[in-house]
Parts: sequence; structure tokens; C-alpha cells
Amino acid sequence: MSNRPTYVGYIAMSLDGFIADAKGSVEWLDPFNAALGDAGEDGGYAAFIELVDALVMGRSTYEQVLGWGWPYGARAGYVLTRNPGFEGQHVSAAGDVEHLRAAIKANGHQHIWIMGGGEAQRAALDAGMFDTLSVFIMPTLLGQGLPCFAPGPQHNLTLTASRTLPGGILKLDYAIKD
Repeated sequence: MSNRPTYVGYIAMSLDGFIADAKGSVEWLDPFNAALGDAGEDGGYAAFIELVDALVMGRSTYEQVLGWGWPYGARAGYVLTRNPGFEGQHVSAAGDVEHLRAAIKANGHQHIWIMGGGEAQRAALDAGMFDTLSVFIMPTLLGQGLPCFAPGPQHNLTLTASRTLPGGILKLDYAIKD
């Protein structure tokens, strides 16, 4: 049995590839969350989050999430930042990808959600951290905003599953090929 942590992505984006609007807000997701809730669905979130014992996110995402009151219970947060001295509530470590990877291993976390934003996801992807990626495509075109992944090199994925959800949402599950 491997003690290597598993790194997973689980993210919603607009059909044109944005995870937040031009102001950094994710309120555009509210109608889709309502559609899921009205149908008695959560898109698999409860089962997903039950396995997660730590989260990796960029500093802006951390600050946004903290403003919501940290909805992740006792799960540890790892903040990807250029400021290695960064500290905050629920932050187990902060710094670059390699520093976070070492801290996650040292702390024994096994199922880590790389939750965003786009620069953090790109850095993790380029560092080979992702094992799987679940993308929820929301049937809307934001026109502008924060991209799901910041620009960078090509990475190939293998589609492992797809599912249509209430509200016209499409869930795509991928394994990372490279």
C-alpha cells in the first residue's frame, strides 16, 4: 500500500472556462447550486469532501474562503503563495508547490483537494500533483473572469466518466495522463 498522497481537483467552471467572474466572485454559481439542491442533489460533494483531509489553494482563494467562515471543518489548509512567511487560520503551511508537497507529506495527509484558483491549479498541474480532476461545466458563458487554469504547457487527460446533473450541469472526470 502506497503512502503517497492523492491529489484531486473538483471544480466548477463556466462553459467558456472561468471559475470566477471578472470581480473574482463565484456568486454566478448560486442558481446552479439551487438547481442541484432543488433536485435533492449535491453533485457528489458530500461523498467527495468526506475523503478530503487537506486542501491546497492560492492565497486569494484562501482569503475568499476564510470570508465564508471556513466551511471545511478541521481540514488543514495549505496556501500556495510567493510569501513563504504567510500565516493564517487553518493554514498548516504556505509557500511554493514543493514546500507544500513536503509539508503535506510530513503532516501525513492522504487525500488532498487542490481547489484553486487558476494560478494555484496550474502550478499544481505543472508540478505533477494532480491524480484526478473532476470538472463541473456550468451552462453559462461569463464572457470574462478568472480562468480555471492559468496559461501554461499542455497536459493530456483521459476521460474516465461523465454525468449530466440537474440544471444542465455536466460533470466530467479525468485521470491525468502526464
